[in-house]
Amino acid sequence: MVKHKELFLPILKNGKYGFINKNKDIVIKPKFKYVSERFKDGYCVITYIKKIRKSAKFVFGYIDKSGYTQIFLHLDSAGEFNEGLAKIRVDGKYGYIDKSLNIAIKPTFESASNFKEDLAGIRVNKKWGFIDKSGNIVINPTYTYTNLFCEERALVEYKNKYGYINKSGEFIIPHIYDIATDFSEGLAAVRINNKWGYIDKFGNVIIDFIYDSAKPFSEGLGAICIDGKWGYINKYGIIVIEPIFDYACSFKEGLARFNIGADSLVRGSSNPKGGMWGFLNNLGNVHITPMFDNISDFEDGYAQVIYGNNSNYIDKQGKLFLEFIN
Repeated sequence: MVKHKELFLPILKNGKYGFINKNKDIVIKPKFKYVSERFKDGYCVITYIKKIRKSAKFVFGYIDKSGYTQIFLHLDSAGEFNEGLAKIRVDGKYGYIDKSLNIAIKPTFESASNFKEDLAGIRVNKKWGFIDKSGNIVINPTYTYTNLFCEERALVEYKNKYGYINKSGEFIIPHIYDIATDFSEGLAAVRINNKWGYIDKFGNVIIDFIYDSAKPFSEGLGAICIDGKWGYINKYGIIVIEPIFDYACSFKEGLARFNIGADSLVRGSSNPKGGMWGFLNNLGNVHITPMFDNISDFEDGYAQVIYGNNSNYIDKQGKLFLEFIN
């Protein structure tokens, strides 16, 4: 592969997606309706609209870093690769393809999740269980819903409450919570009676139920909400960054997104409307001034910025990666 032609990042230009290389040159001209945010296992998902007679159809496929594209007209949808497999849908049923883009697990499931820790959630007869990478059901479909396995525990919904199972399908932590998050760094945020706290992998309460909302720990800090404002605590439950932000996200690569001026009615969403986004460091200092309407977390040193029908990236100094934005 010629390095200067190797695809690096997707870009959005005038409502269509293409790809640039590390020299910031456009290698694939913007022509796709949608692409996944980054390359995973060497591929990005690509989507465009194909006119068939008098109707239009979304067409899905994959592009690798050399720019080689494979389109699959029979797919209803296509997902990113995780642990060597990607979720696809054919005729309303879900299965998986491998990195050779061949069917690895036949599409037979009502719904499915990505693989993590070698297992994926699948739905059969309106109940969720888990399969392994050979497509064998290893945890029978019993649950109303399942999350992915994280740190050997999977969050499941059962009889309108949430708990955690191990890879044998046994409840390690009983289903007693109103809502909960995945485990991260040995702790999970859980809610009882409208207050959030944190438990360990055996269900012991580590940080008491005193928060209005809470997120999983990342890089040693957990984002918490008190009286409508967000800040951060350490694993002892001590506030280390005062709750003064209208919204705050988990730390990634040493920085965390925060929002000033978000609409209070939508602060509970993962990406609230309104306000401006910036980044904090782990000391609580503003590292990148909030000036962005829409921005992603950092990944491999860059965060994506969306300006209407166009995109750009910033580095960790807040400098725009591309010279053009329209």
